[in-house]
Amino acid sequence: MNAEKRLEFPIDEVPKYGVLHQINEQIHWIRMPLPMSLNHVNLWTVGDKDSLTLIDTGMNLKDTKNLWKNLIKKENLFFKHIIATHMHPDHVGLAGWFVKKYGSNFSMSRTDYLQCRMLSADTGDDVPNDAINFYTQAGMTKDQIHSFTKRFGFFGSIVHPLPRSYNRLKDGDCIEINGKNWLVIDGQGHTMEHLAFFSEELNVFISGDQLLPTISSHVGIFPTEPEANPVEDWIESCNKLLKILPKNVLVLPGHGRPFIGADKRLKALIEHHETSLDKLHDILKTPKRAVDVFDVLFNREIDDSNLIMATGESLAHLNCLYYRGMIKKSLDQNNQCWYEQS
Repeated sequence: MNAEKRLEFPIDEVPKYGVLHQINEQIHWIRMPLPMSLNHVNLWTVGDKDSLTLIDTGMNLKDTKNLWKNLIKKENLFFKHIIATHMHPDHVGLAGWFVKKYGSNFSMSRTDYLQCRMLSADTGDDVPNDAINFYTQAGMTKDQIHSFTKRFGFFGSIVHPLPRSYNRLKDGDCIEINGKNWLVIDGQGHTMEHLAFFSEELNVFISGDQLLPTISSHVGIFPTEPEANPVEDWIESCNKLLKILPKNVLVLPGHGRPFIGADKRLKALIEHHETSLDKLHDILKTPKRAVDVFDVLFNREIDDSNLIMATGESLAHLNCLYYRGMIKKSLDQNNQCWYEQS
């Protein structure tokens, strides 16, 4: 995608981990580390230091907690309210810790709250047969499935237990933070009910993972909902944001640098997925499984570290073509699913 080359990045300095970096009088930017190739997550504070709203928290890791403790002490911060854009561990991982340790209020969407509670409860001791069947049908080998079962339940280890109660935010809500109104906008595809926040007065959009400047958010399927169609949901969400956001809005993303050019980026993301769908459809003149189409969808090597994500994203694109009526699917005698043009 060349569209990101036309984006404007108005903030030259990228903050070090665990440092408060001012965006404007209302908003500060904090980066926290991640133990993966995507090595950081952006977190945003809104309001005054003695009554802050924190949007996203970082992952439940010892180093991240220590960075937070040092920052809170150094800057004398008080977090009145914690908001999670969505249920992925790098965004919600320390929400429960903030509530328990600092007495903060907590808000997120209902669907992501419930799904996060459900996934966090998986211990790794009981891998569902549905999950094994799901990855068998996708074409994964027994060794690859065994590797998956060994890691099953890892999600809960990097998410501090969520509070037993929360405040629900939903699409169309308007929340006031430090005298400024923020419109709540939901999106689907990356998660089921991802929340983002737009202040018309400040002309700022806190996007979470719904709009990133240089990478495409993961849009995939997992065993919990094998017949989902997240790619279509994602495209619809991008079109929705195109209608709402001003072209000159400052986007504060979950990863990468703040940027201007939401319209260009949203159009590029839509084009990226539509192009991937076209390429995928073209190679399905001959039957293929989900694991056979990685070369069409990804420009990187797929190994055990990213196999689950790649398989889920391949299945998501295949499901999209299936629901559009462009391909058909069938199971063979080995319980593997094959896709081909209709």
